[in-house]
Amino acid sequence: MRYFSIPNTSLRPSVIGLGTGSFGSGIITRESFRLLDEFAVAGGNFLDTAHIYASWLPGGEGKSETTLGQWLKKSGCRSRMIVATKGSHYDLATPQISRLGPECIERDVQESLDRLQIDSIDLYYLHRDDPAIPTGEILDALQPHLRSGRLKAIGASNWSPARLQNTAKEARARGQTGFCCSQCGWSLAETNPALQGHLGLYYITKEALRFHRNSGFPLIGFSSQAQGFFAQSWSWPDLPNATAKQEALRHAYYSQKNVVRWQRAQALAKQRGCSANSIALAYLTNQSFPSAALIGPNTLDQLRASLAAADLELSPDETAFLEKDV
Repeated sequence: MRYFSIPNTSLRPSVIGLGTGSFGSGIITRESFRLLDEFAVAGGNFLDTAHIYASWLPGGEGKSETTLGQWLKKSGCRSRMIVATKGSHYDLATPQISRLGPECIERDVQESLDRLQIDSIDLYYLHRDDPAIPTGEILDALQPHLRSGRLKAIGASNWSPARLQNTAKEARARGQTGFCCSQCGWSLAETNPALQGHLGLYYITKEALRFHRNSGFPLIGFSSQAQGFFAQSWSWPDLPNATAKQEALRHAYYSQKNVVRWQRAQALAKQRGCSANSIALAYLTNQSFPSAALIGPNTLDQLRASLAAADLELSPDETAFLEKDV
């Protein structure tokens, strides 16, 4: 397992992070523990969850964080794990009302600490942004939690590069701790523009990727495997007798650019003796700036297949080959 450093923090996460959004709900606790055990044995130390996860399921509220907290206590692995969670997501019943005020941040931080059964959160993301709120006010609300040690580092999830830059400027001017990284949707397959901003989600763009490369600001990618886009064995672009999953992939990722990237990943996989999915994951973890790919396996086989990319190194020429415009 390879690791990387997040500047201005003591954090050194694995380049593959384990997303635990379905743990305790879609994936029963016993199977969730097996996935966590396997990930830890493989050298993984980057765990990702959120306060909102599974709240859309009956009885699912808090299940991801609670299950992760139970495993941390049972396994005795807390000291070697980097626990990342996210808060201040809007309430599902009132998506028009943002939750970035001090009271909402306070509530979510405390509930996450209680569910996780830990004293401090290694990396805490604000799960959504509200451009109507000045970034200085948001930073002010986070500083007490940093000073108390309840939060060791802070990041932003689904924030635009413009807001990230503004927050960094405000933090410098105020002498405050700012965001250390960003998390957004990112994979070798570019998400179709129609999904940008859907449910408040932000997906990487060419301009945003340029920002990270120029600034060196760390990026953590969710949906890093593009819903299995590169693991498909069917041929593009006709998709005769497409399954429901293939239709969903077509909606989210089908484009001429992604067809070419799929073909290039297949070709490079043959040269390197690995799967195209490993190539796609390695594309995220072999950038010129600090980066990681979050995976969301449902089974041990899926986890092991994803972990095959953990030590795969690509040259700058290979990453350029994969992403070169059509």
